[in-house]
Amino acid sequence: MKSINKIIKEETILLKIKKKSDISFWHYQILGLLSFFTNNSHDYFIITNRRIIIEIKGEIIINQEYSDFKKLNFNALNDTLKFSNKENIEQTIALQKLRLSYEEIQYIKSVLT
Repeated sequence: MKSINKIIKEETILLKIKKKSDISFWHYQILGLLSFFTNNSHDYFIITNRRIIIEIKGEIIINQEYSDFKKLNFNALNDTLKFSNKENIEQTIALQKLRLSYEEIQYIKSVLT
C-alpha cells in the first residue's frame, strides 16, 4: 500500500476495495497451516480521479491512467472494466484475479453508474 500511496498522493480516491490475498495451493501445501494464519498481505483495487490501480500480493500489476471517469464501463458478467486511456484508445482490464464477491460487484456498479 505504501507504493500506491506514493503514486496517488495528490489524487482523489473514488473507489477502493481491499481484500485479503489468496494463498496458492502450493504455498499452502508447503508451509501448512502456518501460511494460512500468517497471511497478512492484501490485494487492492483503486480508482482515483485519474487512474486505475490493481495491487496483488504487494505488487502493482496495473497502473493505467484514463481520460474520463464517465466512460468507465464495468461488465459484471465477466469481471472486466473498459475505459479509454489518455490517447483515447479503448482498453479492457480483467478483474478475475481479485475474486470479487457479489457485494463488491454491486459496490463497483453503484460507483460507476
